[in-house]
Amino acid sequence: MTPTTLTRTPAPADRTDLVHDIGLNTAAGTGNPTQDVPQLLAHIETLERRLAAAEAVFPGITALTAGEPVELTIYRTEYEHGQLPLGLYSNREAARAHGEDLIRREGMPAGSHITWIPDFGDDEAIEELAVFGPGKDDENSSTGYLVTPLTLTAVYEPGADE
Repeated sequence: MTPTTLTRTPAPADRTDLVHDIGLNTAAGTGNPTQDVPQLLAHIETLERRLAAAEAVFPGITALTAGEPVELTIYRTEYEHGQLPLGLYSNREAARAHGEDLIRREGMPAGSHITWIPDFGDDEAIEELAVFGPGKDDENSSTGYLVTPLTLTAVYEPGADE
């Protein structure tokens, strides 16, 4: 999976106030629907691309409702239960890739393979990277690399943690 990166880009100068200007021209009776519709459609297409990019990075972000509490899950790659944070990611796959890259750079025995083992069966469980094999018992060796889901909230709500 190729990671999607969001970058902040300013709106093109000719589109900055497009909707506002068309509204003013229409209210003044000077609007030109044959000219305005293609401009609006192009503007809508640009907005849809931006929303799709945001949704790819943070699933569910485009379904936020005004006035509702906002929660977002990010994933932290860390070593030994938060003692050494290594990176924050918008998806579990990217956080895993970071841990896998680190263990491969440390060197693994020939014929061994790696897997992520959740602490418990929940989809939001902390996962630990383990190396298996080679050998007659194909033993598991804990690496200390973890992926920990973290929930971010937009506002502080007193009593929410009780």
